[in-house]
Amino acid sequence: MRRPIDVATMFGVLWLLGSMVIDVLTPKELTVYMIAAATAPAVIVVGLCYYLQFPMIDFAMILATFWLAAAVAIGWISPKPLPSFIIAGALAPALIAGAVLHWRRYRSGESWRKLAYPLSARRSRASMGSTEKQDQASAHATPPSDQDSATGTTMWPINTLTDPERNG
Repeated sequence: MRRPIDVATMFGVLWLLGSMVIDVLTPKELTVYMIAAATAPAVIVVGLCYYLQFPMIDFAMILATFWLAAAVAIGWISPKPLPSFIIAGALAPALIAGAVLHWRRYRSGESWRKLAYPLSARRSRASMGSTEKQDQASAHATPPSDQDSATGTTMWPINTLTDPERNG
């Protein structure tokens, strides 16, 4: 079990160490106090997510996002332009987290097409025996040509908006 005092101490020490390392890498006009103030919200949110035991993937994405936000805040408060390698350091966690997520999805065989349908719809389609080609064909299907003689409309009401002959 994660104790709040342990988590606060751990993230406080990491925050202080990170502020000092960034102070060494940035121009002298940007002090450790300015850096600490810019990174404090990110460290607090990430520490809270760690304490609440977010799943590892979610935690990595939150960490990468707040690291990038802290780097933008440091660049915003800096009186002088920052070195170019700071940009690489700010983007590295987000790129690494994105690459790991992409690799995991690639290795698991998931596709973005599978995620387009809710799980319940995928199960009902699978139980009906439809294939991916049938799913794609039904997505690109044209409206039925038989019309209801009483009302003069098709089953798809959007056709009354797009067909100028029917709009009268």
